[in-house]
Amino acid sequence: MGRLVEIDARGRDPGSIVSGLKRPYSLEDFVEKVRPVVEAVRLRGYAAVREYSERFDSRSFEDPRVTREEMEKALRDIGDEARWALRVAAERIKRFHEAVLPGETRLGDGLGLVWRPIERVGVYVPAGAKPYPSTLLMTAIPARVAGSQLVVAATPPSRDEDYMADPLIEAAAAIAGVDALVAVGGAQAIAALAYGASPVPRVDKIVGPGSPYVEAAKLLVSLATGIDMVAGPSEIAVVADDSAEPGLVALDLLAQAEHGALSSALLVTWSRRLASQVRGIVAEPVREEHMGSVYIVLVESEEEAAELVNQYAPEHLEIVVEEPRRLLGLVHNTGAVSLGEPVAYMDYAAGPSHVLPTGGAARWRGGLSVYDFLKPVPVVESVDEEALEAAIVLARLEGFRYHAESLEARRK
Repeated sequence: MGRLVEIDARGRDPGSIVSGLKRPYSLEDFVEKVRPVVEAVRLRGYAAVREYSERFDSRSFEDPRVTREEMEKALRDIGDEARWALRVAAERIKRFHEAVLPGETRLGDGLGLVWRPIERVGVYVPAGAKPYPSTLLMTAIPARVAGSQLVVAATPPSRDEDYMADPLIEAAAAIAGVDALVAVGGAQAIAALAYGASPVPRVDKIVGPGSPYVEAAKLLVSLATGIDMVAGPSEIAVVADDSAEPGLVALDLLAQAEHGALSSALLVTWSRRLASQVRGIVAEPVREEHMGSVYIVLVESEEEAAELVNQYAPEHLEIVVEEPRRLLGLVHNTGAVSLGEPVAYMDYAAGPSHVLPTGGAARWRGGLSVYDFLKPVPVVESVDEEALEAAIVLARLEGFRYHAESLEARRK
């Protein structure tokens, strides 16, 4: 059951407000909890994976790989409407990431930049209380667009004995064209992907959201493989003024709060009327089971709202004001922005990935994109004489004799 919290932030230090909105748990605690799992999988491979799958998910398989035939069967089984929705979303996601795919850059002074795909990618798809087929699309499709040679999806085993993984996730895997879908969840799945636990292949990078146990495991394996980010409980900040429709604002807050008890939804406004009306609408729904908390934060002005948002660095930002572009220019730290449109649209079918930085990580990175599956590789094809002489001097200054001689030998 969530909470409804009202905060009068007028004239107060935004940092003090944000400090009270931190994660309600310590990820470090979860790191210690999952360390034995990760270490067991590293040392004992798939035997340890099966043991933990039985313990935590009550189901394991001698071979956890879902066959292509089983994925295609699930795609047929889910029905016309679900199949249509997944395909529409998949096409939108593919189109967006193809549009932002970078090309080769060649400069006039012998420099350039090429992009090379990360060859082996693992995507984690949560399926605890609810399955997330949209997450499979949001992670696997950008990897495919980037050109990754191997895309492996991992997801917890299905509770339905007729399927190895949830049928919606199996269907999404068929649409996204993953190379392998393995019915393994939790920290044991992350460790299997990081170290390799045949028949689960080792990958070069693991992406995707998950429980605190999954995110802690990603941190632990990050020295052995790349990870995207720690994508924790869902967050939204809605900045709105008197022009906003209270009912729509309330629904957008509740839509993110329903991601779970650890999620948080903020309304930041300088309109007392809007704050009061939204409070009246959300008061009962937020008390439903599995809901997160809703915060109504009253500020003095648009500028104060922007300062608070920049310090909070929310996963999602929704701007519902008369001049949204002006406020957008004041905001620097957020995972994704919606100008008056429902964030739930971005969760499913807008095109950009819904895997976004949480817990303040939007201060240093953006959401998952095709760039997460690419490596920028600089290319030097000719030497600028002045720059060469500068390099020789710098090599001598740093005491690297052979660096300098290697450079001097290239003088024309």
